[in-house]
Amino acid sequence: MTIVLKQEEQMKDIKVLCAEDHLKTKELYKEILENLFENITCASDGEEAKNLFLKNSFDIIITDINMPKLNGLELAKFVKQNHKDCAIIITSAYSDFEILSEVIDLGVDGYFLKPIDSQKFIDKLLSIANKIQISKKSRHYEALLREYKDAIDQSSIVSKTDTKGIITYVNDSFCKISGYTPEELLKKPHNIIRHPDMPSSAFKDMWGSLKSKKPWNGVVKNLKKDGGFYYVNAHVVPILNENDEVEEYIAIRHDITELESYKRNLEDKLTQSTKEIVNTQKEIIQTMGQVAEKRSMETGAHVKRVATYSYMLARLIGLNEDEAKLLEQASPMHDIGKVAIPDQILNKKGPLTEDERKEMQTHTAVGYELLKHSKRELLQTAAIVAHEHHEFWNGLGYPRKLKGEEIHIYGRITAIADVYDALGHDRVYKKAWPIEKIISYFQDELGEQFDPKLTEIFLKNIDYFEVTRKNFEK
Repeated sequence: MTIVLKQEEQMKDIKVLCAEDHLKTKELYKEILENLFENITCASDGEEAKNLFLKNSFDIIITDINMPKLNGLELAKFVKQNHKDCAIIITSAYSDFEILSEVIDLGVDGYFLKPIDSQKFIDKLLSIANKIQISKKSRHYEALLREYKDAIDQSSIVSKTDTKGIITYVNDSFCKISGYTPEELLKKPHNIIRHPDMPSSAFKDMWGSLKSKKPWNGVVKNLKKDGGFYYVNAHVVPILNENDEVEEYIAIRHDITELESYKRNLEDKLTQSTKEIVNTQKEIIQTMGQVAEKRSMETGAHVKRVATYSYMLARLIGLNEDEAKLLEQASPMHDIGKVAIPDQILNKKGPLTEDERKEMQTHTAVGYELLKHSKRELLQTAAIVAHEHHEFWNGLGYPRKLKGEEIHIYGRITAIADVYDALGHDRVYKKAWPIEKIISYFQDELGEQFDPKLTEIFLKNIDYFEVTRKNFEK
């Protein structure tokens, strides 16, 4: 594989540290990285990478989990403790399910199973590098804004009003920023520059302070004569006469339009970055769910279908969009515990013995144990689904023999979605059932295996689910 980018496309100011003990893999990474970045450093183990990190400043660290001296997870923890903004990509030759929760909780920017998909790896690197460059530019702009603010502080926008808010004086800076002449402003109410975006509560607060003879400070959005706007940081002071009565008000303002506009731009970018982090977590969860399915010789599409059916049923029974989406994102991990089940049991074509059946059932508890320690809502929900999707409404399920509404609603929903998909597709131990037989099964198990109300709603909308199932198969 050869990657060629124009020189101007390389990220010249991004510093990358790659920690990989496998020589051929390191060479592959080096080829990719040298065509993307100019400043590349390689380490052969975690300890060497740690020492390099202590002596240098890096923007991106790529590390394998399994390395001598100091593993990739320990390195990632150390980096995050000392430089939380450093981007980290973790790679692994194995499905390290036991540390999945820790990897996600660390807030890593990417997680790749070997052999890596080169194009996805490149796309992720470019996405991370782009965000880093935006962040660097933001810091540069923040420094510039501080200089601008110092310059603005040297001049002020000044006006005076009488006790009724009628303008009695404006300086040149006021006229310049508002676009009005002195003649157009004098003897006019000060609300001539009031912007409709400013709530009446803000002015109620201001007048409450001023009538109490106290100064008022705040950010105000004002309206220009031409319909534009500007932001000011306003300091309004009541001027008292010899009788301690308010005679007039003086307002001294500083133009902060650039600062406020930049602040809102940063807020938008922060919101976008947060969404990207959440999406990365969702991708990792779906990937791990697919890996679990592939171990049991099932198609990875099973977890996607179960996720979709769970979302559909959640909305049909009245859960709101946020709850339904959360379940959709968590349900791909419902069988993650199967990673602990031996292949000879997991892929057995004939009926299981009693001992084998009991061992197979442990996958619910194993999945729960893998996920329950995370503080993130998404993984907490996945832990519930993994633990309870084999509980029966009549209390005869497993692992805890919960009954009725003791079973979490997410577990009851996923149970229906999982069985519906399993019955409708070939498995190592059976052929796909026709829809008539599937419907009959759910009718028989209504109130036994499955929540009766959920099952009635599901069967009432079975055509809707069948259309969706067929669309998956196109």
